Amino acid sequence: MSKKAIFIIQTNRMKKIVFSLLLFVTTGISANACDVCGCSASNQYLGILPKANFNFIGLQYQFSHYSSDHPSMFENHPNEQGKDYYHTLQVWGRYNIGSRVQVFAFVPYRYNVQEENGQRTTNSGLSDLSLLANVLLLKETDEAASWQHQLLAGGGIKLPTGKYSGISSADKQGLPNMQPGTGSVDFLVNTNYTLRKEAIGLNVDAAYTITLPNRDQYKYGNRANAGAMGFYSIKKGEFTLLPQAGVRFEYALHDYDNYERKWLNEQSGGYMCFAAAGLQAYYKQIGLRVNYQLPISQYYGAGYVTALQKVDAGIFFLF
Repeated sequence: MSKKAIFIIQTNRMKKIVFSLLLFVTTGISANACDVCGCSASNQYLGILPKANFNFIGLQYQFSHYSSDHPSMFENHPNEQGKDYYHTLQVWGRYNIGSRVQVFAFVPYRYNVQEENGQRTTNSGLSDLSLLANVLLLKETDEAASWQHQLLAGGGIKLPTGKYSGISSADKQGLPNMQPGTGSVDFLVNTNYTLRKEAIGLNVDAAYTITLPNRDQYKYGNRANAGAMGFYSIKKGEFTLLPQAGVRFEYALHDYDNYERKWLNEQSGGYMCFAAAGLQAYYKQIGLRVNYQLPISQYYGAGYVTALQKVDAGIFFLF
């Protein structure tokens, strides 16, 4: 083989090596840019439900706020600080099939805001539709009994119907946590138990989301959400107040930047524990609800992400 041919082969090899290194670095920067974003919108949970014998349709607003403080991707640069704001407005409802099956649907619209290093990024659009079916497994049928309780359990699916533009957008709107939709099919399981004696009661619920990778092979970590809320019923004629207080706990496994290649995002996942207080009010066929949560213990995103507060409010109509 001539020296010229050897030189050409070596040059081509060098080009391939340089290209591979550039691709690796670029991919790494793209992944690191979203490693310590705030959390995505949490999986759905039901909590204390409106009157079990009624169907309902409602409008619900959810807000969550996170801050982050993490090392820069570049050496000798100060830490990068940011704030994430997640707003969700969703239509949701319940329909009873017979006396033992309850079907729920959630249709959310999201408006997400990220502020980092003086730059503000927004992304909004229709999010992912969720469908859930619960079966009544246990209920006290004697209305005169001192203790009343019921146990629901079931599962469902989250469909990739929401706006999702991928994770390679140069304008940062492609960051996974900033997308209104996840681009993936996820599966949900949940249980909900309510125990009541006269005006005092306790609701315990738990939900688990099993996530699948999306078309970019980004995979959110599986997530668990559980809560225990005590409540007290105050009735006067057709008006009912239901003040409540308790705790909620969230836990998420690590995300994968590329599930096929098993690129684990170690700066994601963790747990959060919130103190929660709320109020539900009913008048005839109209209900209102509001819930406020503050973190009491947390470790998320390798300690770089801090949850600040959560708000949940809505109105629903019973029929």
